[in-house]
Amino acid sequence: MKISTLLLGGAFLMSASVMAQNPNLMENANKGATGDKGAMAQNGWECWKFPFTYDEINEEITVSDPEQMTWDASGPGGNNVRWENKGAAVKYEGNTYNGNVAFIRWDNGSIHSCWYVYPVEITTPGIYEFSMLAGEWSNCSADSDKSYLKTNGNEAAVMVAFSDKRGPEGIKWNLNVSDEDLAVSQIGLPGEGEGKLFILPKTANDFAELQKCTAEVDARNAGTYYVQFLGSHALDVMADFQLRLLQAFPDGSGVEEISSASVESVTYFGIDGTVLSNPAKGSLVIEKKTMSNGSVKTCKKIIR
Repeated sequence: MKISTLLLGGAFLMSASVMAQNPNLMENANKGATGDKGAMAQNGWECWKFPFTYDEINEEITVSDPEQMTWDASGPGGNNVRWENKGAAVKYEGNTYNGNVAFIRWDNGSIHSCWYVYPVEITTPGIYEFSMLAGEWSNCSADSDKSYLKTNGNEAAVMVAFSDKRGPEGIKWNLNVSDEDLAVSQIGLPGEGEGKLFILPKTANDFAELQKCTAEVDARNAGTYYVQFLGSHALDVMADFQLRLLQAFPDGSGVEEISSASVESVTYFGIDGTVLSNPAKGSLVIEKKTMSNGSVKTCKKIIR
């Protein structure tokens, strides 16, 4: 279950118009009345606490047993997670966002290590596109040692993960990855899946500028998967959660497996399916590899 690794097996991605016709597997994740602190849990949301300790000398992380937080009318663990319509205080592309936004938080000690989890049922293995609108609302600051994501307080960080396991067990991040410009660091975790990091610039308190966040994720098998949210110390707002099928895997394909077969030929295609004899540097293409054992491996990549 890997984010942003696309392997198709001889098929091309659906157009945006076709994809939009596929059902949104997170439709219920968007439901809830203004001011309702219990609606998210009633519609499938969960909140799990995964406390951890980190040994900086040996660069080892130990995750404690998970604890599912009680999510009632006061929010998870009594924290004020809720739907609100803030009118002109929430903007998207410079305009007032007319609709509810979910206030999701990691801004106090009781929820620093919390993962907000939304289960989805996958019936068609394939590549899915996740998207949401998100922005920082208030309380963004440098984190304590109890947070998985740490920033210098000038921006908030949100990790979106997709896995068939809840929490850190299914996710792998590089140890002590940091970006000097953004000053975001991540604690490394073992696992098979990957998370995608989104940076939300700090705004004035009680104001948010939403940005579109997207990630392409793959589900190799049918079954229950978990869309998971992990953040730095901040109160963030999120809206318009979507997860739609982008490309079904043909039978027998999916995530690329290690193989002793050699590459016999490579063909490049544009996203529209046109064959490209000499793709330009920096262009986004579909690369089709024909292997010596007769198999075909296809992935989306940027020409370097």
